[in-house]
Amino acid sequence: MELERQSVRRVHEKGRAFTQITLDDDYIVKDSKPDAVKIIHTQGNIVFEESRVSNQAVWVTGKLEFQMLYRSDDAYNKLEVCEGAVPFQEKIIMEGIEEMDPVKLHAAVEDLSVGLINSRKLAVRAVVDLLAVCEENTEDELACGLVMGDGYEQRIEEREILKLLLAKKDIFRIRNEIKLSNSKPNIRRLLWYGIDVRNTESSFSNGRIHIQGEAYIGFLYQGEEDEQIQWQETMLPFSGEVDCEESAVCDIFWMKLAPEMMELETKGDYDGEARLLGVEMAFEVDYKLWKEEKLPVLEDVYALDRNVIPRKEPGIFPRFLMKNVAKVRLGEQFSLEKNQEKILQICSCSGTIHVDKTAAVDTGVQFDGILRVNILYFTSDDNFPIAHMEAVLPFEQLVEVAGIGPDTWFDYDAAVDALQVNLLDHSEYEVKATIRLSVLAFEEDTFQKLAALDEEPLDMEQLMAQPGLVGYVVQENEELWDIARKYHTTVEEIMGTNSLKTHKVRPGTKLIIVKKVGA
Repeated sequence: MELERQSVRRVHEKGRAFTQITLDDDYIVKDSKPDAVKIIHTQGNIVFEESRVSNQAVWVTGKLEFQMLYRSDDAYNKLEVCEGAVPFQEKIIMEGIEEMDPVKLHAAVEDLSVGLINSRKLAVRAVVDLLAVCEENTEDELACGLVMGDGYEQRIEEREILKLLLAKKDIFRIRNEIKLSNSKPNIRRLLWYGIDVRNTESSFSNGRIHIQGEAYIGFLYQGEEDEQIQWQETMLPFSGEVDCEESAVCDIFWMKLAPEMMELETKGDYDGEARLLGVEMAFEVDYKLWKEEKLPVLEDVYALDRNVIPRKEPGIFPRFLMKNVAKVRLGEQFSLEKNQEKILQICSCSGTIHVDKTAAVDTGVQFDGILRVNILYFTSDDNFPIAHMEAVLPFEQLVEVAGIGPDTWFDYDAAVDALQVNLLDHSEYEVKATIRLSVLAFEEDTFQKLAALDEEPLDMEQLMAQPGLVGYVVQENEELWDIARKYHTTVEEIMGTNSLKTHKVRPGTKLIIVKKVGA
């Protein structure tokens, strides 16, 4: 007897491992750069070069790329930039992973410190979080009936099943240009820039992912005329689409957007003057699409002319629980340290969210973390025209998820929607921010599914020993199917004999059951 089957695709997290590494290395300033007198600001990011799976571990090779803005001893060029990299190789233990399994890697620079050993030698220290996730797309089969079902009693129930349509990664690229303000001199040399992405939104329709957001771009450069340090900041809105026409319609859409590359370079305008800046941004788009369907599921089979033995196995299918978003408003006032240069004007600010802990609680998902804000500003001291300060804003937030329980699993995303730094006086400032926490929650729908059916001849002696007519009282949580199977008849026969209009019966209902033997 052959089961008619239908395939259900789902994404399964096979393994997840987290480790924190410390990078510690010395770096020599290149001969082409002037001596370093004081470090103003540093920024860095992790670049993965290679990963491989071996012996239930992920071997990761990469580097920490860092940039340092510093004050030099050059009489004319008081500001300079130094770039370098610290390589690393790390082994991340992940039980159950196999050699060909796909692994997604995520990294966050938790803390970066660059100190001066001397004017030509730097001490680079960093704490880096590494997360490895192994997700595999699996095909599970559900029995929905019999290929040739004549002569068999089949119990088929509709069950809401969540089908995975797509789980992919793509690259979303943005290219644009920025013009210098008319009051600004031409660019002689680009010194430093930062691109902070905020207020991103995404949606799915007609087989395409629509993405939009705002890029806050600030850049520091040396003017062409008097070589004075210049600063300009602008907001560049962006939008675009990622094509995924394999699926035109979905019920649940989930996407994470991660910056891959942010570059700013000087370009000539129509007159050949350095008054344009080319902006290129690349984001990794990690997205999943699901569709909820009510599918017929074959739950039980028996026959009157033979003994049918169902073989069952556990089936675990995800069921969509909830998608929810919480916005957290943060605000705090800060004061400069005693020896820090006074603030003349705020240049730019950028924010990074570090989620330290997530936990499922009775009413949702509890978040604990910090928003780290880096601020560049002009000072009133000509010897130290640019300075940097950092503000840390802790947050706690509950994202409500109705129906959360022990079988709930969730994914989350954290993003900065708005960030503003207000100058109160020359030594005090206020930071205001809005961050967005998104949660996608599922629960496990576990049931015994039919895997195969075995058949054997009826035990005629046992069958003949059963009474041909039985008076029966329906018990609690009992259905006509259970009674018909037990007394070797059909649901239709019981309904006809007892003049029932529906197969649903209440406990205590009295029935007359006539045994039926198939030919």
